[in-house]
Amino acid sequence: MCGRFALARPLQEVANSLNCEPLSDLTPFEPSWNVAPQAWVPIVTQTDVERNQPAPRHMRLMRWGFRPSWAQPSNREPINARSETAHEKPMFRSARIHRRGLLPADGWFEWMTTPQGKTPWYHYHTKGSLSYMAVIFDQWSDGENMIESYAILTRDSNEDCQPVHHRMPVLVRPDQSDAWLEHGTLPPVTELGIIDRHAVARDVNHAQHDHAGLIEPIATLFDQEYGV
Repeated sequence: MCGRFALARPLQEVANSLNCEPLSDLTPFEPSWNVAPQAWVPIVTQTDVERNQPAPRHMRLMRWGFRPSWAQPSNREPINARSETAHEKPMFRSARIHRRGLLPADGWFEWMTTPQGKTPWYHYHTKGSLSYMAVIFDQWSDGENMIESYAILTRDSNEDCQPVHHRMPVLVRPDQSDAWLEHGTLPPVTELGIIDRHAVARDVNHAQHDHAGLIEPIATLFDQEYGV
């Protein structure tokens, strides 16, 4: 799963790496090292905002926490969806077919269960590159307000991530973006050796904490015991 992530990189860098229109200057987005559910973040898509029709690749702000068009507001709106079964679930089926996107992130957090409690670990590209997570989204309206919301697709973790958590986001390289955005084809399992990780302070557990220090490594007693 993915419960928090960081996106502090300039959005123009995101736009350049995916050859897409950047977020409008009139649409505010503040860099964050601790993006939590219900936050609004830029999603890259090729689906028109009004209809399920192709559009030039661009960014739109969407809220993290999936609300289907037919649903009532809830405090239990899912932030993740299993990639293996999303096409089968009534909640996600239409979005999986028609409304696909990419979430740019500097990295994401997972929590390892240890005898000393749950310890957060920051996961990131070994070369310092952005990661792009496959998402599905939907549009909801009560007649006055419109919300676009998304869920991150997850899959079984590869060996880079398995010691911390058994699930990880579905990662899409820029050269795989056409296949996902245009045709709904997900890439194979993330290759080994491109994701690194380190333990971070538990400050990230609290959404009100948001600064660059949240992704800094900390010394841990678990390294040898857990082989990390």
